[in-house]
Amino acid sequence: MPAPEEQPVHSTPRADYGQASVDESHPAFGVAVVSRGHGSSRSLFQSDVLHHDSITLSIQTATRARYLNHDSVFPRKTLVEVEMSLAQWGALVSSIGIGSGIPVTIRRTENETFVPTIPYQPRIKESLAEVTGSISKLFAQARETLAVLEDAFETKKGVRAMRDALRNHRGSILHASANSEFAVASLAAAGEKVTSQVRADIESQILNASRLTSYQGAISAPEMRFDEISASGEKAAPETEHDDHDA
Repeated sequence: MPAPEEQPVHSTPRADYGQASVDESHPAFGVAVVSRGHGSSRSLFQSDVLHHDSITLSIQTATRARYLNHDSVFPRKTLVEVEMSLAQWGALVSSIGIGSGIPVTIRRTENETFVPTIPYQPRIKESLAEVTGSISKLFAQARETLAVLEDAFETKKGVRAMRDALRNHRGSILHASANSEFAVASLAAAGEKVTSQVRADIESQILNASRLTSYQGAISAPEMRFDEISASGEKAAPETEHDDHDA
């Protein structure tokens, strides 16, 4: 892929209160603005809970002004604005270069001032429905093979038919056991994901309340001076000063 062509910075001289200044612009000039918001509960993409607190990341075009030997950068047009839960924001800043990205909710684009909101549809309901369907299907298969086995015994179809029916029924039971474990593990993972989402919001609320009330916490670590402890575990004796004449 060829590299984009270099374009010079466009400069516009002007005078402010008798002082010369310069306004500069370029298509590559931009700013990233991160803010935290609190409000009514809202649904976010790939989050199973409704959020009152969230993080907003906005990418905007920018201009640069040179005035009194100092650069000032000003945001201009919003290119994209996304909203994240506190858990998603934490995952974003802690997983740089890992995975395929963190889900975000697009709130604004360059061409759309207000992007339609997302209906609240927790994904854990999908997981629960899938697990319920899988378990029901496994039980249906087990009942079907059991019916064939019972019919083989009741109608006395012979030893070979009974063995085949018994083998099929045993296979359905083993298959049901393995698949049910996988289904339950998937549901547990979905539940743990919801727990982590809620935990991030709760911890944030506690931290915010602590800051507002100057709460010091229920416990504190004791002060220790390790330089006062010798290698043997006993408190080291203070060094005494020696007179040069005693040497």
